[in-house]
Amino acid sequence: MPSALRARWFWCCVFCVACWVPWAILSKLGSEEIPAPTMQYLFTWGGVPVLLFVLVMQRFRIQKSTKGIFYGLTVGILSAVGQLAMFAAYGTGSNAAIITTATSLYPLVTVALAVPLLKERLTKAQVVGVGFAGVALVIFSMQ
Repeated sequence: MPSALRARWFWCCVFCVACWVPWAILSKLGSEEIPAPTMQYLFTWGGVPVLLFVLVMQRFRIQKSTKGIFYGLTVGILSAVGQLAMFAAYGTGSNAAIITTATSLYPLVTVALAVPLLKERLTKAQVVGVGFAGVALVIFSMQ
C-alpha cells in the first residue's frame, strides 16, 4: 500500500474533493438562476454552520497570532473575490467543465511561486505533472 494512502493529508484531500464536486455542480446551477453577487452572499451564509461547528470543537478559543489572523482574513477576502468571479463565469452559460477545470488549475501558479518564495523543490515527476496540467488546460479550452 502506498504511503500516501496511510497519510492523514491524503484522506483530507479526498474529503475535500468529495465536497467540491457537488459544490462545483451546485455553483453552476445556482449561478444560472441568480446573479453572482447573490450567490456569493448565500455562499457566505452557507459557511456559518461550519464556523459554529469549528468554534464549538475549539471550545470557543480564538487564536491570538496576529500574523496568523492576518493570513486567515486575507485568505477569506481573496477566496470571496475569486469565488465571485467564478460565479460570474458560471453565470455566462459557458461550459461548466471548462470553467471548473480552468479555475481548478490555480495550483500551477501556486507551484510556480512556491519554488522561489517558499524555497520548495520539485522532483522531475512533479515538473512533468505541472506540464501535463498546463496541457490539460489548453485541451479543455478547445471547443
